[in-house]
Amino acid sequence: MKYSSVFVFIFFFQAVQALSAQSVAELEKGFNRASSKTEKMNLAYQIAEKVIATNPKKASEYAVVANQLATETGDKRKATDAAFLSADAEFRQRNYPQAAGKFNQAWNTARNFGFSEVAVKSTEKLQEIAVKQNDFKEALKWSAETVKYLRENSGPGVRSGGDALRKLENQLATAEADNRALREQLSQATGKTEVLETDYQSKIKNVEEKTQIELSEKEAAISEISQQKQHADSLARTNSLRLKNLTQDQMIGSIVREQQEREIQTQKRRVAEAELAQGKSEALRNLLLLLVAFVFLLATLFYFRFRAKRRMANELSNKNKLIEAEQKRSDALLLNILPPAIAEELKTRNKVAARKYDQTTVMFVDFKGFTNVAEKLSPERLVEELDLCFSNFDRIIGRYKIEKIKTVGDAYICASGLSDMNASPTDMVKAALEMQDFLLGLKAERMGQGLPFFEARAGIHIGPVVAGVVGAKKFAYDIWGDTVNTAARMEEACETGHVNVSEDAYWLVKYEFEWQHRGKIAAKNKGSMDMYYVTGVKSY
Repeated sequence: MKYSSVFVFIFFFQAVQALSAQSVAELEKGFNRASSKTEKMNLAYQIAEKVIATNPKKASEYAVVANQLATETGDKRKATDAAFLSADAEFRQRNYPQAAGKFNQAWNTARNFGFSEVAVKSTEKLQEIAVKQNDFKEALKWSAETVKYLRENSGPGVRSGGDALRKLENQLATAEADNRALREQLSQATGKTEVLETDYQSKIKNVEEKTQIELSEKEAAISEISQQKQHADSLARTNSLRLKNLTQDQMIGSIVREQQEREIQTQKRRVAEAELAQGKSEALRNLLLLLVAFVFLLATLFYFRFRAKRRMANELSNKNKLIEAEQKRSDALLLNILPPAIAEELKTRNKVAARKYDQTTVMFVDFKGFTNVAEKLSPERLVEELDLCFSNFDRIIGRYKIEKIKTVGDAYICASGLSDMNASPTDMVKAALEMQDFLLGLKAERMGQGLPFFEARAGIHIGPVVAGVVGAKKFAYDIWGDTVNTAARMEEACETGHVNVSEDAYWLVKYEFEWQHRGKIAAKNKGSMDMYYVTGVKSY
C-alpha cells in the first residue's frame, strides 16, 4: 500500500511537469504565430512568468521582449511589469549587477507611470542586492528612497503602517513557533540524556567487574612471589649453615682467593678504561678538527652564495621595476582607449566578444557651422579649440561615469549602461546640460575677444545596442544598432544650444527635469517621432 502511494505521487508529479512543459511549448508556438504586437507581448509575458522558477535565463529574454513590445504599443502597465519580471529573472540567476540595473529601470518606469506597488518592490529588491554585496551604504540609500517615495505617494496601492504591523505580528508568531519547536527538541534531548546515563551506569559496572578480576589475578601473582621468596630464604639459610661447618683454614683460603680475583679484575678494568679514554680523546680531537674544517668550508660557500644571490636579487628588482613601470604605462594607454572591463578582458583573453546591452543611453553632440568657423581659424588654432571643447566634454562625462565612444570630425559620441559603467539616463541628461553651459560660457568669452566660437546640438536616445572591439592592430571600441541611429536623428533635429531627447528617454527621466514638448517631428528614415527639449533640472 505504501509503495503504491509513492508510485501514484511520482506519476502525478511527472504528469504535472509534462502539462506545464506542454503549456509553455504551446505558448511559444502561439508567440511565433502571432501577428499583432499586443498578442506577442501578452504571450511573451506569460512565457516569462511560467518559466521564471525553472529557467530564469529564458524568462529574462522573454520579459525583455515583452517590455519592448509594451513600450511600442504604449501599454505602460505591461511595460512596467515586464521590466520588473526581467530584473527578477536576473536576480534569480545571481547576476546582481545586471539585476540592479534592471530593477533601477523598473523603479524609474513605475515611478514615472505612477505604479506605486512595482516601485516599492523594486526598491526593496535593490536594498536586498546591496546587502548581498555588502554595500550597506547603497542599501541605506535605497531605504531612504523608499521612505521618501512612500511619503510623497501615500494612498491606495501603497503599503501602510498596518501592513508593517501585520508583518511584525507574523514574525512574532513565527518566533513563538520556533520557540515551541526548540522546547520539543529540549525535551527530546532530555530523554536522550536519561538513556545515555543508563548506558553510562552499565559501562561503569562492567569496568568494576573487570577491575575486580584484575585485582584477583594480581593477588595470586603476589602470593606466588611470596612463596618464591620463602624458598630463596631457605636456600640462604642452608648455605650459611654449610659455611659454618667449614674449617678456619678453608675459610681463610677462600677469602684470599676471592680478594685476589677482585684485584685482578680491578686492574683489568682500569687498563681497559685508560685505553678507552685515550681512544675517545683522539677520536674527539679528530672529530673537532673535521668539524672546524667543515664549518669553515660551509661559511665560505654561504658567503659567496649570499653575495651572488644579493647581486641577482638587485638585478631582478631593477628589472621588475622597469617591467612594472612599462606595464602601468601600457595599462594607462589601454584604459584611454577601452572601458576598464573590456581592457581587462582583452589583456586576459587577447580578444573581446561582442555583447548586447538592453538599456543603453546614447548621446550625439555636433558643432553647428563648423566649416565656417574652420575657415576663420588656422589649422593649429582650430585643433586647439576642438581639443579644448572635447577635453572639457571628457571631464564632464568622467564625473558621471559615462563612456566616451569616439569623435568623428566635430562630432562627439558617448554612452552609458555599458559593462560596469553608469546605467542611469538621468546622468546623461545632466552631462548634456553641463556641456551646453560650458559652450555658452566659452561663447561669451570668445565674443568679448572678437574671436569665432562653437555652438552645438545634442541628441539623446535610450535602447538596446551591441558593443565590441573592431580591428586587429589599431582596434577601437564601438557601438552599433538602431539606438545609435535614433540618437543621431535626435541631434540632427535639434537646434543649437539645446538638448533634444526621444520619447523613450523622456519617460524614464520625466519627473527630474523641466521639459518643452516639441510634438511629432520628421526624422530621416524614422518617420515622425515625439521629441522633447530639456529646459532645466527640477528643484524640489
